[in-house]
Amino acid sequence: MQSNPHDAASAPPDAPGDYLTRAETLALLQIKLQTLYAYVSRGLIRSVPQGDKGRRLYARQDVERMKSRADARSGHAPVAAAAMRWGEPIISSTLTEITAEGPRYRGVAALELARKGKTFEQVVKALWNPRDDVILSWQPCGRTLRFADAWSRTAGLQPRRELVRFFADIAMRFGGEHLRALQAGDAQFIECSRMIATMAHCLAHLRRATPGAAAGVTRKRADGLAATLLTVLGGSASAAHRAALDAALVLCADHELAQATFVARIAASAGADIGECVAAAILTQTGLTSARSYEATEDLLRACRTVAEAQRLFTEHYAAHRNLPGFNHPLYPDGDPRASYLIDLARRLEGRHAAVDPLFAALKIAAGYGCLPSLEVGLTMLTVALGLPPRSAFCLFIIGRSAGWVAHIIEQRESGALIRPRADYLKANAPQNDSDETRLLTSILPP
Repeated sequence: MQSNPHDAASAPPDAPGDYLTRAETLALLQIKLQTLYAYVSRGLIRSVPQGDKGRRLYARQDVERMKSRADARSGHAPVAAAAMRWGEPIISSTLTEITAEGPRYRGVAALELARKGKTFEQVVKALWNPRDDVILSWQPCGRTLRFADAWSRTAGLQPRRELVRFFADIAMRFGGEHLRALQAGDAQFIECSRMIATMAHCLAHLRRATPGAAAGVTRKRADGLAATLLTVLGGSASAAHRAALDAALVLCADHELAQATFVARIAASAGADIGECVAAAILTQTGLTSARSYEATEDLLRACRTVAEAQRLFTEHYAAHRNLPGFNHPLYPDGDPRASYLIDLARRLEGRHAAVDPLFAALKIAAGYGCLPSLEVGLTMLTVALGLPPRSAFCLFIIGRSAGWVAHIIEQRESGALIRPRADYLKANAPQNDSDETRLLTSILPP
């Protein structure tokens, strides 16, 4: 990636928050200009052109990550602070490692598992690591499905907050009935597979506006959960489509200590049951980095019905925000390999839906802005190619990632450790006189 020696400090004062000017970047990192150029050339900090005068802006996430690494080398308190911002590891785990080639599950590359055609069920069992003779059920709970059908506003679920609350309620309901008394043993693995299968059947509410949408769906097909999901969502359950969806679920299964996973582990360390821990993780998805990102990504991509529309929409969005939703994952400066694999699957898919074709042109437009697709883009493009309804990508992400959350919850329980970080208290300015102290006390104490 080439940098430009011209001064970006003359950027407009309303430059978007996702990017920093050259002067801001140098000040934050406390480095020389030559060092910044070296970071950019090595791909450690992404830069994008600003206007037509050769100026560039620098990705805030990359700059903050570099600052975190520098802070982590300067003492205990900075280490702790840096670790909370895409920084150094803070929890030991045997589950997932993040590499430039994507996540590795218990030492095996997730991409390799997908390429070899491993099913989601096989990967889940490897992540959870129960005894060899434990047979996971993958059959949904009828009572929970009836509860889902009675849940308000379920017909044609679309807004992200409704989807998130819906899935959280399903996890809580199932956990209360089947997981509350299970703190260890083989039964917890069997019930967790049933919980995920139950959530999968609830995806019927994405496309059905009739009562009994979830409970009325045929129980798990003999050819796997991916086939069940395709049936539930109204897609084709051909062998090619099943294999593609299995690969997507495998790549979604875990991604180390993402925010929601951290929340799940905190809840587990505090003694919550597995359903409550999963619900806590799901509710975290209402934020910017999860459901909102999937929603914005899908809205942009599905609006690109032609190549001309893709050109216009991507150009307008980038001009307004200096970024595109679902692009440039902070952990993958050279591009998210999970996204690349899913996009290639969508391109090669037999019987793919024609609506995906303009999206390949959209990716070329994004690349011109230095935007590389993340998992949200890859998963959304695959669901479009499969002809699945809107919001399927986010829901499939929840289904897949629930397997990873369960693995982390169980690992955290088995460690016996309580996650209780400490805060670095920043002392407020002391009152200058008695009247200042009186005003301070009266502002925080009841009359």
